[in-house]
Amino acid sequence: MGVTHMMQLQRLCDSITIFLEDDLDPRSFFQTKKIANRYNCKQLEEKCNQFALQRFKEIAQSDEFMKLDEKFISFLMESKETKAKEEVKCRMLLAWTKHDIDERKECFLSLVMKFQLTKMTLSYRRFLVENETLLYKSFEALRLLTLSILDSHGDISSKDVNLTEKKQLVVFDPTSERMHSHDVDDKTWTPMQTIDQAIIQNTLYSAVVMESYIYVICTNKSFYSLEYAESNAKWEQMANANLQNACAVALDGFVYGIEYEKYSNIMERYDSSNNRWTRLTNKSLDMDHESLVAADGKVFCIAGSNQLYRATNQVEIYDPVTSTWSMDDRSLNEARYSASATATEEGIYVMGGYNVDGRSTLTTVEFRSSVTKTWMMLKPMNNAREEFGSCVIDKKVYVIGGNGIPANIEEYDPATKEWKIIETIQGKNIVPMATVAISI
Repeated sequence: MGVTHMMQLQRLCDSITIFLEDDLDPRSFFQTKKIANRYNCKQLEEKCNQFALQRFKEIAQSDEFMKLDEKFISFLMESKETKAKEEVKCRMLLAWTKHDIDERKECFLSLVMKFQLTKMTLSYRRFLVENETLLYKSFEALRLLTLSILDSHGDISSKDVNLTEKKQLVVFDPTSERMHSHDVDDKTWTPMQTIDQAIIQNTLYSAVVMESYIYVICTNKSFYSLEYAESNAKWEQMANANLQNACAVALDGFVYGIEYEKYSNIMERYDSSNNRWTRLTNKSLDMDHESLVAADGKVFCIAGSNQLYRATNQVEIYDPVTSTWSMDDRSLNEARYSASATATEEGIYVMGGYNVDGRSTLTTVEFRSSVTKTWMMLKPMNNAREEFGSCVIDKKVYVIGGNGIPANIEEYDPATKEWKIIETIQGKNIVPMATVAISI
């Protein structure tokens, strides 16, 4: 190539170029690239560039990769055509930088901020934060990496602490096709966002709040989310659940769901970072009409009806850390199904439902202390209820609707140990299993 280039034998030069292109592989790449650069063979340079993009992982594992110049490394890292995962590119960029860290560290810090960080696995991003001291030299790189980790948990919007923020009770009314929030202190109702037509058509079944989003599940397994604090926000359809008539709870950035109206031992978990439902370890018991609640870092499936159509008093507990189920050593005092459950920091409340043979609707209430792990009976509700909603606002428990009774709201105050009816809803058709509490 040197002789033909010096003597300007273009046809021979072209023939050599074709030979080098045909012979290009991970072993010959680096020498071929040097020849292309030295003799300004544009066609061969382009061929080498495309080869490097397509076979990045193979050439990156060669010792000669560490000798590539900054311009070519930048090209490989910034190109959207590079066939390698973002974490692989980042790992090789780190290796290349450490080969001559004094000369290359500035290049690394400028390039690492151009990666699509949210496409890296969370475990690798945590590894970078914990182990790569190079990142500590750039506040901006650390900031972007940290934000990417937060964004992987549902694109959490930035929001300062609001000292006047308060919780309100939210209901879904298909009649007005709106959500409505209720201030339990001043007894006022405020219309919120409309309910998407697709949700109405697919029949809203249950709802859960996680971070600044409300998630709803319909009877046909479709799943939607809404950033409720944004008045102009629109409902977004997420990945469908694999659960029929599901009820759900939120725990540590995940949504957990079970099939409510089906004898089932299935539970699934929704991860907003990848918009995916995953089936978890099966429960021990095939039940329906269980009460689902999150407390003490675990998910509790409480009571329910067995396949003999009898209410039970058993409690199963799922531990997300070990992905295992266990039976609560202490069962409920009273068997029940179609009850409602909610939790405070002090413990779990289970209210109402049908009795053991399904002939009577219950007013009874039980409480499981987070300290003693035992169930105790509390003062009963004013109204017997089944298949109804409950939530906690400022440590007080609120229940709404159920059993075909008017949609009144009862409040339980742990300080006084008393129940009282605080509101009777007029002109609204409340979805019974979809009452939630939000912060506004």
